[in-house]
Amino acid sequence: MSEAEIMQGVLSSIQVVISLFSTLFALISAYIAGLYFFIRRAPLPLKLLAFLLLSIGLIFLGGAAITQQRLQVGLLTAWAKLPTPVIVVDGVLRNPIPVALPPGWTFYDVGLTVGWSTAVCVYLALAYMTFIYRWKVGESI
Repeated sequence: MSEAEIMQGVLSSIQVVISLFSTLFALISAYIAGLYFFIRRAPLPLKLLAFLLLSIGLIFLGGAAITQQRLQVGLLTAWAKLPTPVIVVDGVLRNPIPVALPPGWTFYDVGLTVGWSTAVCVYLALAYMTFIYRWKVGESI
């Protein structure tokens, strides 16, 4: 593959990641609205069904994100093997901002860590709000 083809693959993958993030944001926002307006008053079986459907959606998005993550790693590895690349992978693509990070870390790694940590924390928070949190009795909307 040429550098131009690899660059096109990387840019396409970035577009897919942005699309996945916007879908995640929409799914989480819809669940939060549903939780506040409906699910909080629902019986346990309905809460379980709603959370199961949320979980299935998040698993699907997570699988797509892992696929894109592996695709990007492969593309960046192929790019690094080019004999004379115009853009250096480690200098520009993995670290677009010239800031010192801990040894062995790149902004790509930081982004992955923050992204996956946020997703897990939001999932756990929604589980807590769905099953454990006790809404105030008589609270008006």
